Amino acid sequence: MPTVDNLKILLVQHDVVLGDIDANIGKIDSLLSTKTRKADIIILTEMFSTGFTMKPELFAESVNGKAVTWLRRKANELDSAIIASVMIEDSGKYYNRAFFVYPDGRYDCYDKHHLFSYGGEDKKFTAGKSLLIVEYSGWKICPLVCYDLRFPVWSRNVHNYDLLVYIASWPNARQKVWSILPVARAMENQCYVATANRTGSDKTGNYSGESKVINQFGETLAQSLPDVECLTFCEISLSKLFAERAEFPFLNDSDAFYME
Repeated sequence: MPTVDNLKILLVQHDVVLGDIDANIGKIDSLLSTKTRKADIIILTEMFSTGFTMKPELFAESVNGKAVTWLRRKANELDSAIIASVMIEDSGKYYNRAFFVYPDGRYDCYDKHHLFSYGGEDKKFTAGKSLLIVEYSGWKICPLVCYDLRFPVWSRNVHNYDLLVYIASWPNARQKVWSILPVARAMENQCYVATANRTGSDKTGNYSGESKVINQFGETLAQSLPDVECLTFCEISLSKLFAERAEFPFLNDSDAFYME
């Protein structure tokens, strides 16, 4: 696949209906029907099809289930890659699994590594053990999930990735973290950061969305309006990123420690 210098990103911010896959897919289909520009990558939220819940025994599906099947079909229909997380049952275990779905229907997976023990996620789900670095259209992309945002060593840019993606169900009660840490991750890793967060409310709190794209200097390039279901489009440049890394080669001075 040839390199795409100007990567077109579309963030999808929507109110998730707990446990109702059909309703959530319908919402996203409706939003995507309004888009006016072609996107190279479409980014959905954490557990986009069910909402974030501690009841995987009720809502988890297999990789051949309705949500993943829809992701593969939609990627092919729109000729775009799609990133989203789905609650998955696999060999008797439950995972908060992020999918990078290619336009031809193939996919790569990343299982959320940092499980939100404060909410009991670690009691219900199995943590992933490794990062996923996807090479797509000449870009190296690292998709992560929600709580992973708090842990900078896990996202440390030793793989020379260009775009860090956080898909989330991040509540307003911790909105300051959602505002500050994506900026920190972009600056410390000299990369673009794209975030997609849900809106609406559930029994655990309210969600304002505020999805965004940030450059390596911590500058916001695009941001969704709070508290509304919407699409947010942003175009980012690989050649510009490379030129700025060459001019300011901060990563060369990084400390030489690595994850086990």
